[in-house]
Amino acid sequence: MTGWGAVFTVRCDCGAEAEQDVGQAVRDGRLCWDSEFHCRACGAAACLGFDAGDAPPWVRGPLIAEHGTVRLRLADPDTGRIPILKTLLETWDLSLTQAMLLSEQLAGDGLPGTLPEAEWLREQLAARRVRTEIVPGAATDDADFPWATGC
Repeated sequence: MTGWGAVFTVRCDCGAEAEQDVGQAVRDGRLCWDSEFHCRACGAAACLGFDAGDAPPWVRGPLIAEHGTVRLRLADPDTGRIPILKTLLETWDLSLTQAMLLSEQLAGDGLPGTLPEAEWLREQLAARRVRTEIVPGAATDDADFPWATGC
């Protein structure tokens, strides 16, 4: 299981500082996210959300701020595009043009995202025998597509 987490301070309804915990992981072949809240002052606690699939920006943002992003790229840029396109089209609700752009990005600098996102897509591509590699230290300014766009 690959996972990332971040904890940050928020203001509780009681006025005290509280902690919000967000996380993202690959579990049983699925990309999952969750968030919890806890106030030590008043004891308030809540699960703010959890789901399988792309994490909302209020979860991804703190994770990227804490850990940065990585890039997933093809191990061999000359890999045939058909299995890549099939995977991308099955993974997200993309047009063929969008899938082709992502395929080109995978063959070039790589597709940026969180480590769990990259690991999850890596598993999807590996199921079609597409070899990829994860490169750390990617820029965070272009890490939203396709993860945070509702694709």
